[in-house]
Amino acid sequence: MQGKILSRLLFAIYLCFSLNSLFAQPPQFQGQLNNMRFNNEMHLQNQMMMQMMNMRGATGTGYFDFVVMLRDSSKIKVRSAMFTDSITKKRFIVMIDKKYAKSDTNRYKKIFPSQTLYLKRDVNKEDGSSVDLYYRGKPNDTCWMFKVIAGPITAYSYLSDQDFMTFETSSLIGIQLNDGPIVQYSEDNLRQMIMSDNAAMEYFQKKKYIKAIRKFNQNTEKRN
Repeated sequence: MQGKILSRLLFAIYLCFSLNSLFAQPPQFQGQLNNMRFNNEMHLQNQMMMQMMNMRGATGTGYFDFVVMLRDSSKIKVRSAMFTDSITKKRFIVMIDKKYAKSDTNRYKKIFPSQTLYLKRDVNKEDGSSVDLYYRGKPNDTCWMFKVIAGPITAYSYLSDQDFMTFETSSLIGIQLNDGPIVQYSEDNLRQMIMSDNAAMEYFQKKKYIKAIRKFNQNTEKRN
């Protein structure tokens, strides 16, 4: 580990000397040199943040605006991807406090599910009203749970960017029957919930689990 850090330090020193010598070049090269310097600074900043925060690659498809309700009932807005801590395996978002320098570890603050009452994507409908049903995440021990199927059986994903019509089955983490407890998503738990519905079980036997849930919901709502 120390060898890697030393190598990176030596590389940074070498790069600084190289850039300083390049900056002595004629003015027509200054634009290219400024771009090189900017790209290098961004690369080093991203590397530093990843190393300082023990973070693994972003989960999901990108960065989003979140409204975060903290446990003290205060609200903050954060633009972040969903990251995974490489040590605890817990998911978190990152708030950037710009009053600290880019090299200061205090600039980057992790926010874990246990620190929040909920986390919500800052998404609005075309009429300007807030979208709340499918973009509000409930915290548990390791992640936020976002609703992707609603009905007699409700299904939850750990991703906030999943479309509630089409989404990755692998992102499901919890299922809930009516007002019962949210249990871990698994084949066994799903089977127990839908086994009374023959049509839903036909999809289940074909490993079409999402269709099985939707068929169960559809049939249950018809009976009611």
